[in-house]
Amino acid sequence: MITASPEQQRLLLELQAHVSAGNLLSRQRREALEDPELLSAREVVDAARLRRDETAADQRTADAEVQRLEDQAAKVAERIKGNEAKLMSGQAGASTLQGLQREIESLTATAAELEDEELSALDSAESAATDVEAAESALAYATDQLTKVQAEVDARVAELDGRAAEESAARASVAAGVPEDLLADFEDRLSRHGVGVAKLVGSVSGGSGMALSPGDLAQIRAAAEDEVVYCPDSGVILIRE
Repeated sequence: MITASPEQQRLLLELQAHVSAGNLLSRQRREALEDPELLSAREVVDAARLRRDETAADQRTADAEVQRLEDQAAKVAERIKGNEAKLMSGQAGASTLQGLQREIESLTATAAELEDEELSALDSAESAATDVEAAESALAYATDQLTKVQAEVDARVAELDGRAAEESAARASVAAGVPEDLLADFEDRLSRHGVGVAKLVGSVSGGSGMALSPGDLAQIRAAAEDEVVYCPDSGVILIRE
């Protein structure tokens, strides 16, 4: 049987109040970190970043195509230049010169086709660059919005952490005035039931919210003032008023 003065027993109610306040602050902290606006802002940033990455990939592809066509056009131009030099030298036979002329004509047509393709590719690359610029702007805006929301959440969490620290300190201060065996009993019941102590108001137990049976009530009323009594239904410590 645990005994403690009525004053020491009533300290458990203060202790319970600080525990409940701490639990509430913990729940509010979790809710702050899971703020719908914060989660939505993160989703917007993720979507904007994905769009930026997609447009950047499209731009790289478009730029690579422009470079490929430019390289191909340069090779054709070099081939035409070489053939024209051979043709102008007049040192080859007639059949060879005719072959060179035909190849120059074919290469010239190819060069024209490449030029058209290159112009189209340049348009695509320019459009891709514009898309990247727009995606970068959208990402920057979304990131800025997220930063603002995150700052608000961080401020809220910091406030809650400060209040939680105060509650923890107050809990420790009150606990220092409770006998060790009573405190251990309270902590044990708190861990098992979520509540360690409650008031007995009239015949109603604050632990169960119900009136005690006449027999249980009579037994509690007959207990010594310094004897720690318990709710027979909920198992928590009862403080008699």
